Amino acid sequence: MPARGRRTEFHGKAQAYDRARPGYPDAAMRYIASLLPAGARIADIGAGTGKFTVPLARLGYGIAAVEPDADMRGVLVDVVRPYPNVTVADGTAEHTGLPDRSVDAIACAQALHWFDHDAFLAECARIGRGGSFLLISVYNSTSFDSAMMRGVDPGVPGAVANADGDSTGSANAGVGAPLVVSAGDVADIGVSARHFRDTAAAFFTHPTIRRFPNPIRYTRETWRTYMDSHSHSPLPTDPAYPAHRVWVDAIFDARAVGGILTDDNITMIASERIAIR
Repeated sequence: MPARGRRTEFHGKAQAYDRARPGYPDAAMRYIASLLPAGARIADIGAGTGKFTVPLARLGYGIAAVEPDADMRGVLVDVVRPYPNVTVADGTAEHTGLPDRSVDAIACAQALHWFDHDAFLAECARIGRGGSFLLISVYNSTSFDSAMMRGVDPGVPGAVANADGDSTGSANAGVGAPLVVSAGDVADIGVSARHFRDTAAAFFTHPTIRRFPNPIRYTRETWRTYMDSHSHSPLPTDPAYPAHRVWVDAIFDARAVGGILTDDNITMIASERIAIR
């Protein structure tokens, strides 16, 4: 299939993704800025509809936003028009299409679990300059992420201790330790939190981990849109969609108070400077 027509699991969901996926708090963006050298050029890989690209652009850095899905990339192009410091590339994590030795940092938001480990790190080494690159991974983790999996929702949120704290050290200790769950309750850790934990362990050696509160408040309609934005969610034209909507509404009815569902979302960041061998 030609690159311009490439589709991913998010094809057809770009508008829902752009409207309802949570953004990133100012404190998290200030922290990321503190990691970056002045005048840094950043590759935002798996940029989606620009939920992370736009606040990154507002920091003033030059950004190459790479997105493989034509639908998502169409929205991305529109939302970054006000930012001349952003260019949009049709590429993948493993084949970005960016020039050799062209960026100082590689950032990926809500995306690293989709990447091929060896091919992605080889591409980072190719496009990184100055003998090393800063790798930054960002995830939003909901307080009830187990509800995203049908039949697995014991009603116990995957809580995070010291949400605004930080830790430095091994990936397993830095990421896994603050999650308040029993060894047998894997589902309660939450999908995104497990993506963060697993990718921090796989792609980093000694990451610095930071967590920032990022609470989200959903009405029924914004909750529906948010749930429609997931890779595993059926499209409205799918025969399974009516049952999906019933399930989504049931979650809202069980958890909303006064017509508002509050998600004690946490933004989690892993970072490390990696030498190019």
